Amino acid sequence: MHEKYTDILMKSLLFKSIKRGNLNHLLGCLNPIIRSYDKFDVVAVESRKLNGIGIVLEGALNISKTSLTGNRILLGTAEPGELFGENAAYSEDCVWPANVECQSEAVVMFIKPGSIVDQCSHACMWHGQLQKNMLGILSARAIKLTKKIEYLAIKGLKAKIGTYLYNIYVRTGNREFNLPMKKYELAEFFNTARPSLSREMINLREEGTIDFTGGRIKLLNIGRIEKIIDGLE
Repeated sequence: MHEKYTDILMKSLLFKSIKRGNLNHLLGCLNPIIRSYDKFDVVAVESRKLNGIGIVLEGALNISKTSLTGNRILLGTAEPGELFGENAAYSEDCVWPANVECQSEAVVMFIKPGSIVDQCSHACMWHGQLQKNMLGILSARAIKLTKKIEYLAIKGLKAKIGTYLYNIYVRTGNREFNLPMKKYELAEFFNTARPSLSREMINLREEGTIDFTGGRIKLLNIGRIEKIIDGLE
């Protein structure tokens, strides 16, 4: 069944530098499980046993945690080709660190953590590259966590929005782009109410800093955004 998802898997960082012709052989070694889900289905529950690292093949997933006060805090999303669960897969407890739910109908491939790091029983020559890729992914996740902490330390919603948009601009080199998250997801990411986010976005548009239509954003004044980030406006 995984043959139909070859194009998606080839885009995954887990299979970076592994040739298309070798992928099916490697998947035979990994022996993954593929599961289908309906919209709003729960894929994983926080603190439950983690039995496999997930790769999204179809659809999109929301990754969130529940605070002590019962509020849902969105940590991010996972789309086709992206992994989830790898952060905790090699921990001592090996439990899901967050809840994973379907934004839409979805198909997910699960790979047992041990099948990636253990010695391949078939002496698969591509296994070393797979392990190298996993180390790279975990390193990138650690850096991303550091940036998440930086967002939590930013005071004021306006500065958080400015920093978020500026980071996308720096990463892509484009002043105009689509938001990676929907408005309600972005509000949860900033741990604020959606009306508050919308109000601040409208203020930024009215003052000529940005323009937007739906999820399409255009940065009009980079200098002002930099001042917002520095707390000068």
